[in-house]
Amino acid sequence: MYKIALAFILFSFHSIAQHDAHANIAYNTLNLRSPVNIPLILAGNFGEMRSNHFHTGLDIKTQGVEGHEILAIEDGYVSRVRISEWGYGKALYIDHPNGLTSVYAHLSAFPDKIDDLIYMHQQKNEAFQVDEIVLSDSVFVKKGELIAYSGNSGGSSAPHLHFEIRETKSEHALNPLLFKCYRDLIADNRPPDIRGIKLYAVSNQGYLIPGKSTYYTCTKKGDNWVINNDKPINIDNLYTENSYLGFGFHTTDKLDAAYNTCGIHHTVLNRNDTTVQEQVINYINFDNNRYLNSHQDYYSFKQEKKNIHKHFKTDLNPLNIYKINEGKISWNNAASHYNFIAYDVHGNKENVKFELNAPTAKPAKNPLSNTNAYYFPDSVNTFLKEDFQVLMEPGTFYEPLQKTYRKDTISKYLSPIYEFSESTIPVQKRYDLRIKVPTELTDVNRFKLGIGVLDDRNRLSFLGGFYIDDWVETASKQFGKFILVIDSIAPIIQPLDFSKGKDISKFSTLELTIEDNLSGIKTFAAYLNGSWVLTNWDRRKKRYIIPLDKRSKKILVEGKNFINIIAIDMKGNKQELRTELLYHKP
Repeated sequence: MYKIALAFILFSFHSIAQHDAHANIAYNTLNLRSPVNIPLILAGNFGEMRSNHFHTGLDIKTQGVEGHEILAIEDGYVSRVRISEWGYGKALYIDHPNGLTSVYAHLSAFPDKIDDLIYMHQQKNEAFQVDEIVLSDSVFVKKGELIAYSGNSGGSSAPHLHFEIRETKSEHALNPLLFKCYRDLIADNRPPDIRGIKLYAVSNQGYLIPGKSTYYTCTKKGDNWVINNDKPINIDNLYTENSYLGFGFHTTDKLDAAYNTCGIHHTVLNRNDTTVQEQVINYINFDNNRYLNSHQDYYSFKQEKKNIHKHFKTDLNPLNIYKINEGKISWNNAASHYNFIAYDVHGNKENVKFELNAPTAKPAKNPLSNTNAYYFPDSVNTFLKEDFQVLMEPGTFYEPLQKTYRKDTISKYLSPIYEFSESTIPVQKRYDLRIKVPTELTDVNRFKLGIGVLDDRNRLSFLGGFYIDDWVETASKQFGKFILVIDSIAPIIQPLDFSKGKDISKFSTLELTIEDNLSGIKTFAAYLNGSWVLTNWDRRKKRYIIPLDKRSKKILVEGKNFINIIAIDMKGNKQELRTELLYHKP
């Protein structure tokens, strides 16, 4: 009967979702409840620009502590459980009959029926980390029911709840503040903040012309924002042949109850009272979220901490946020009156008006015209040397990439240092690279070789790699300085509060560290008397913790017990620690 009921409800849920679309969601009438019983005060909002992605939910403050009750926003069933050392940490997904999915992340713990569901999959996989669709084993919940406790797990930097609403069918993340029930719970009477504008010379494809941009700070003059002392801006320094004028706007928002910097919902650029570019961030397709690196002024974000939204886009940018997308202004039409308007989701708005003069100077040469000096994002690009080779498919990077290459043979590593572009340039998707194994490395285990990358501070990261026909091949999602490395050393397992013969009768946990010299830990597991037991990773304490709870104590026997801990790194090096512990039942 349970399985039949579940199948019927799943069919009903997804049948409804099949007819749902973003435009048809009942944003103003759905009465979803708050996921917490404390005031909704936000540390971050939907669409805020983060590193390599737009923020896809609301970061709800939990008063600086963990352990607040997290409640289901509507009737539904647990459709996915996700436990990770990083990212969302401990997370829960609940599908609802209205075609929506709610997501709760950075959690600390769960009530028994959900915790048992998660543990069942951890035990099946013999792993702390799980990411499972759990439809056949699902747990039903009622609106307002306790589903979790708030925490600080995964990549969280402080206790809070990351809360999302997704359209179930598409899995697109929706702006929760489009729902009136949530918007009404958050006070916001503050207009957005316009801090500056940036002018660019851009190519016909929307690419930035190197060296051709200027930033202007906005200042308040009475009730108005002004630029360039409210005088027309001279753009002669930007005027470049075979190019257009583009705009970027440095703008953020803040809410009434917190000082955290949040993102902008809606912006409009008008030229002589005609809209030439408009952006609205209502939903985010996760497949395209990394294209934030193309939407924002990446250099300004990374180097200057400025949130500059470009009001033009490249041909390769598939983001769905552009309601009207022109934005590239011909130099002949540049002399105009402009008005930039920024709105938050509560309808507060701010604007800045400015004027540009027509260019009068001779246009500068366009360096992108020298196609031999650049790799272009819309092409297949290869770099082939006898000992270092790169293959990049179209869409690997965002802007024309100046061809640079340097080989440093004076190296303390197994190979020369091959420098291919700058580590600060963002990459959209992995590309292939390989390094030839030097002939003098005949006495090493070549299957333990890999490729590492050095960043601009010469910090080494392990990329991995496979030995194939005298080459080590891998895929990278970053540029930098590449080297051959070898990892033939097994991880080190170090118990912290137990040792051979230790009486653990009064212990609630066993704690240890596992460290690896290079490639990193791939898997770890612990076994008590031959049976797998859960091992949690505590990122803040940098230790692994085995709970001695109702599950693990069932495995313990009177007297001698044996614990076996296994750790394997990314190159298959294995370490095993086996010791005996004493336990006396109360």
